[in-house]
Amino acid sequence: MNGMSDPPAGDGGKDVGPSLGLGGSASAAWREEALTRAMELEGLAEWLGLEQGTVIADQLDRARSSAAEEAQGRLRWLRPRKRSMWGASVERTLGSLDAVETDLLRLAPDDYVRGLMPSLEAHVNRYLPKDDPRRMRLVSLVKKAEDGPLSPAERGATIAAYHAANSQRRRELLRLHTFRDVLFGAALLLLLVAIGLGTLGSLRPDLLPLCFIPEGRQGQKVVCPTEESPLRTESVRDIDRTVAKTVSRWDLWLVEIIGLVAAGVASAFALRGIRGTSTPYGLPVALAFLKLATGALTAFLGLLLMRGGFVPGLSALDTSAQILSWAIVFGYSQQLFTRFVDQQANNVLDGVGGRGAAGDRPMTQRAA
Repeated sequence: MNGMSDPPAGDGGKDVGPSLGLGGSASAAWREEALTRAMELEGLAEWLGLEQGTVIADQLDRARSSAAEEAQGRLRWLRPRKRSMWGASVERTLGSLDAVETDLLRLAPDDYVRGLMPSLEAHVNRYLPKDDPRRMRLVSLVKKAEDGPLSPAERGATIAAYHAANSQRRRELLRLHTFRDVLFGAALLLLLVAIGLGTLGSLRPDLLPLCFIPEGRQGQKVVCPTEESPLRTESVRDIDRTVAKTVSRWDLWLVEIIGLVAAGVASAFALRGIRGTSTPYGLPVALAFLKLATGALTAFLGLLLMRGGFVPGLSALDTSAQILSWAIVFGYSQQLFTRFVDQQANNVLDGVGGRGAAGDRPMTQRAA
């Protein structure tokens, strides 16, 4: 994956490698990839003629146990997914595999390390900034490795740069994991608020009525999302009585559902700009949940602002259809608020893919 899985030619011109028996299928793609990578590293150690020490064997066993499915029975698929959702098994597996690769670099013959230098440079360039001293040191060592062997100190510098790139990659994955959890937490909180408002609207429909009093041809009337009633007089008592009679316990639920559907359409268009990712964390799914919950609330809040006269000239909707139409508009408009979240999601995915740290930004800008 990082350049360590390219085996050298065996003795006597025979390319003989170990068999890769992976067993049954895992519950997720990242688990399959981790198990395959662990088997490749084990075969690489045997191919290089290295005696696997206790550290390498322990790290491989740790990676396999973290990536393998351990649950049995009907809930066999649930427990591994629960552990990967919290990120502990993912980070433990990647850390163990990276440690094995670093140990193999220390123990491998000098000729093999020299041949691997371009792959190491490409990996380091993906994750370390351009002005990182370890990256700049590795560039000079790659040129030197073309002409002669590396000294122990130079090999140590190469391993240090490679280890730093792996650490940066895992930190970016941890950042993605944290960002995904924040999105799910915010979406859950907004969804609970929307459900609470809908429940309140069902218990006390007259407390938050989304009704308007336009001036029609036959006099004034009260227009709610589901009902309309004529208004006989303009007294405050008569208006309150008519609104209480016209408003329905389903008004607020209907507005929120329409806003949620409109937000779903908006999220479908917005997700076209989110690149696919091979990480085990479902960031696009978290973004979609956030947009749906936000759309339900923006539909309600937008109509509430219109009813309060916040938007001049749009405080007297004529029919129930107009109220529901504006609920669609406000539900879709959640994209104005969540587009900044989309931009941050793209930045996080760039960092995981190695495009964020190794681009044109130097270390000083990255720290800022």
